Amino acid sequence: MQIQQYLARIKAYRNYSDWTAENYESKLKEFNAFILKKTNNERSLEDTEKLQVKDVEDWMFEQIKKWKTARTCNLKLICIRNFLKYAELHNEKVIKYWEIILMKESKRKIEALSDEDEEKLFKFMQTDASKDDLTRIRDLTIVSIFINTWIRVSELCNIKIKDVKKELQIMWKNNHPRIVYLFDEILSLINLYLDIRKENYIESEYLFCSHLKTTWWKKLTRQTIDDIIRIAWKKAGLSESVWPHKLRHTFATKLLRRWWNIFYIKELLWHASLTTTQTYLTATNQDIKVTQNLIKEPWLVIKDEELKKMIQKNKKKRKLGDNNFDK
Repeated sequence: MQIQQYLARIKAYRNYSDWTAENYESKLKEFNAFILKKTNNERSLEDTEKLQVKDVEDWMFEQIKKWKTARTCNLKLICIRNFLKYAELHNEKVIKYWEIILMKESKRKIEALSDEDEEKLFKFMQTDASKDDLTRIRDLTIVSIFINTWIRVSELCNIKIKDVKKELQIMWKNNHPRIVYLFDEILSLINLYLDIRKENYIESEYLFCSHLKTTWWKKLTRQTIDDIIRIAWKKAGLSESVWPHKLRHTFATKLLRRWWNIFYIKELLWHASLTTTQTYLTATNQDIKVTQNLIKEPWLVIKDEELKKMIQKNKKKRKLGDNNFDK
């Protein structure tokens, strides 16, 4: 089975996106290059009959030496197993791909912005003096959409102006149409951005595009959007790093904290399983403190006047922060 033949088929019959196919291609070619080097070109991934399980294991150990995480290794192993499984379906002899064991992954930690950092980022994006009005409004609109909708980077890159109404219809994974609901504030930002863009004679069918005529106003790439957000968090002086998907995590985490109907949130995030949605159920120390306060009984309040006076007198006597239990 040729790698390019496999990639063409999964795009045609499995309806994989170009980005997913490119990911598969890079991982399969990386493994193929390792096998060719290891065997002095005697066998490759495409020689499915000659391939050995040990080849995959040796490659995995090479990945571990490069400090690749278990999750990264497993994503690559899954690509290899899927390739072999597909070859088997087309009557090619393959190794026992089911014997390729995935690595044990540590529990996935979902990172989200704190309320303070979110507010700080939003304020900075509004007042960033290093950008002209056109670029500042564009970048502010991008961040606003990320924080207030379920949208991913790839979907945002492909939004076209004709799709923008009160309800934004986009093509999601495998060309499934999905609806993104936009708040009035975001629609106002979009309209402002488009009006300023029109004044600058920028013509592009895509909502978010480059402002340079030399690039023919091409749509923004994933890398460009990633750079916009990463540069912003550094300039804004946030306590933690930020990237586009972390803003989606922030959106999901806020929903789960404010409204606990996890089924509707699963549907909104377009997760295939509730298990995926549950990974956002991470608790901060503040969440735990608020939860514990739910059991606080009214009788815990000191009502005896004499005892209250003793406590107040002791507070004044003791220096601020000089607690016995701190020593």
